[in-house]
Amino acid sequence: MSFNLYVQQNQWIVETLLAGTSLMILLCLTYIAMWRPREEETRRESEIRIRGPLSFFQWVLSFMPWPLVLIIFGTFIYGIAHTALAMTRLPNW
Repeated sequence: MSFNLYVQQNQWIVETLLAGTSLMILLCLTYIAMWRPREEETRRESEIRIRGPLSFFQWVLSFMPWPLVLIIFGTFIYGIAHTALAMTRLPNW
């Protein structure tokens, strides 16, 4: 009976742990599904020859999922913008 009372008093902790566990399982399953090669990717992988920057980016985009491309591109743009803004405003210590 004491365990039941303890769980009822702190049920938000139990719900948070269950939600975190389910979100972690969902993240792992999504990660596995994003990186699984498709049939067309395995077929096209043997056809692509890297001859310069343009063909390199085409090769990267042939297997990398769009969400990761957008995250990498957004991080790159943010880094450049943040550095430029930090250079224009000097610290006032």
